[in-house]
Amino acid sequence: MIATLAAGFFGLDILLLLSFQLLNRDYGLFGHAVSDYGVGRTAGLFRAYVTVGSLAAPLLGYLFWQSQDPVYPRAIPVYLALMAAARVVVGLYPNDLRGQPRTPAGHAHHAATLVAFTTAYLTIAEATPLLVATSPLGEVLEWVKHCFSLGFFAVVLTISPQLRPWFGLAERVFLYSCALWFLCVALSFGGV
Repeated sequence: MIATLAAGFFGLDILLLLSFQLLNRDYGLFGHAVSDYGVGRTAGLFRAYVTVGSLAAPLLGYLFWQSQDPVYPRAIPVYLALMAAARVVVGLYPNDLRGQPRTPAGHAHHAATLVAFTTAYLTIAEATPLLVATSPLGEVLEWVKHCFSLGFFAVVLTISPQLRPWFGLAERVFLYSCALWFLCVALSFGGV
C-alpha cells in the first residue's frame, strides 16, 4: 500500500514537472531554471509539484527503513526526510529570477535547493548498488543512475557564468532522472 502510494506520488510528480514547463511559454524550456516556474502564472502548479514530492519522499524513506532484505544504510531515510523538508522550503520561498535583485526568500530557496539536490544524490549513490542486486528493475535503476550522475555533474558545471546558458538543460536531466529513479524504486518496493 505504501509503495503504491509512493509510486503514485512520484508518477504525479513527473507529470506536474512536465506540465508547468509545457504550459508556461514565458520561460524557455532549457534557458530557465525549473524554480523559475514557481514565479508567475505556473506558480500553483510548481507548488503542487513541490508538495507531491515532499509527500512521496518520506513514504519512500519509510520503505527503506522497514526493509530487511537487504538492510539499507540507515542514512537513506534521513536523506529522504531532509529532501522532503528542503522541498517544502523551495515551495514556500520563490526563486529570484535572473537579472532581478537577490532577496532573503531567494537565498532561502537556493539553500534549500542545494540541500534537496545533495540529499537526492546521496540517496541514489548509496541505494543503487543494493537495488541493482535485488530489484527486478535493477538494470533500469543502474541506467537511470548514470543519467542522474551526468545531470548532477552538469548542474555543478553550469553554475559557472560561462556555462550558465546550459543550466536549464542540465537541471532537467538531473530532475527527470531523479524523479524516474525514485518512481522505479517505489515500484520495486511494490513488487514490480
